[in-house]
Amino acid sequence: MSDIDLAKIGNILKEKRQAKNLSIRDLSARSDTAASTISQIETGKTSPNLLTLKALCDALDVPVFSLFLDEEISNVRLVRHNEQQTFIRNISNGKALVESLITQGKNEMWGAIIDIPAGTDSGAFAHHGGEELVFILEGNLKYELENYHTYDLEPYDTLYYPNYIGHRWNNVYNKDVKMLIISTSPYKF
Repeated sequence: MSDIDLAKIGNILKEKRQAKNLSIRDLSARSDTAASTISQIETGKTSPNLLTLKALCDALDVPVFSLFLDEEISNVRLVRHNEQQTFIRNISNGKALVESLITQGKNEMWGAIIDIPAGTDSGAFAHHGGEELVFILEGNLKYELENYHTYDLEPYDTLYYPNYIGHRWNNVYNKDVKMLIISTSPYKF
């Protein structure tokens, strides 16, 4: 959190104090915080330290995180099934591997559901930054980590790996696979 909105924090504290019908002096006595400090915090003129915030929040019976909740709520995104961005990830053995992004916007991670037809693969080993977690929703899949191991994944199996390890998959089976992938690497398509 690089930019803390002191005025917002002050307003929230003031609203909580007033909702409890407390004066600044009352809150001062309950929190062992100087009334002048509370006034400066409520007007956004000073940046309170964590101990002061905790004392004030305890006295008002509110969790400290609630002062920052509105900022974090703006990062919550719901993506309905019909809003997912779908595209062809690649063609393997003449069949399209279809990927549907299940996240949108600027995130620290992204997620997608990939439909992998029988007899197809992801191509050469991929190497990039970040981490990935795969979860098999339907079907069986061979998942290979370069110079490490090949896994036979079944429905509800998960596999986590750092992306600097080369990784690829191969559907050698005669059933299609549906796989969920979550990654912290920058997404490019």
